[in-house]
Amino acid sequence: MMILSRLIQWIVIVGLAVFFYWDVLTAWGQNLWDDPNYSHGLLIPFIAMYIVREKQAQLQRAKQQTYWPGLVVVCLAVLLYAAGYVGAEFFTKRLSFLVLLYGMILFLEGKEVAKILRFPVAVLFFAVPLPYVLYNSVAFPLKLIASKIAAFLIALTGMPVFLEGNVIALSHTTMEVVDACSGIRSLMTLFTLAFLLGYFQHKQTWKRVIVLLLATPVAVFSNAVRVTATGILTKYDPAWAEGSLHDTTGWLVFVLAFAMLLAGSALLKGGRSEKL
Repeated sequence: MMILSRLIQWIVIVGLAVFFYWDVLTAWGQNLWDDPNYSHGLLIPFIAMYIVREKQAQLQRAKQQTYWPGLVVVCLAVLLYAAGYVGAEFFTKRLSFLVLLYGMILFLEGKEVAKILRFPVAVLFFAVPLPYVLYNSVAFPLKLIASKIAAFLIALTGMPVFLEGNVIALSHTTMEVVDACSGIRSLMTLFTLAFLLGYFQHKQTWKRVIVLLLATPVAVFSNAVRVTATGILTKYDPAWAEGSLHDTTGWLVFVLAFAMLLAGSALLKGGRSEKL
């Protein structure tokens, strides 16, 4: 009877949440579908559900009870939604939905269940696109750094190179390092992978943080390698700068970046297993 009552509570509350957040959720999904920088976000809910499934044994043992302080978190979510609505800011409204989800779990299921589900709820944050103001403020310096590294690597090959901002001038072509080649696009996905990798491979918080921090230099360096390779290869075939060949180097560079991330995590692990 208690299980049925709790199920009815969830059905009612989730129904109300979906009703009030319908516009936010549909626009959010469309944004993930249209924006190649965040296309990985479409997989995040499925990853979160998989993690929840893996924690079923813990959830069955956890004590389930109403925890009234959870309403404080729910109220915080409402305030975030109101702020996002007034400011016409999508990021805040989407973030409020995740806060609301955690608040409902805390309120209806209690502290033990909320603690177990804290990680899968946190994973959902990586499906939230950053505000474009923040995105652009990060992408621009990354472009400059990737350009400098690429110009340095090209110069090491003996090829004449001139760098001005994010434009690399070579004897046979001129390349502009755009957002896609700055590392920002792969950085969004690598952050998600680093978050998952750190959680599943390491017990200590400081190691998890280091794995997460590694994502930025790995993304920038790997994309600088892509720019370097493009500059060298276009000397022999201009087709490497666009189309399917250019896209192929992008995928290869992402594989390289993930391999570097795995290597960094393995070094932290030191070949020893860590019981989580």
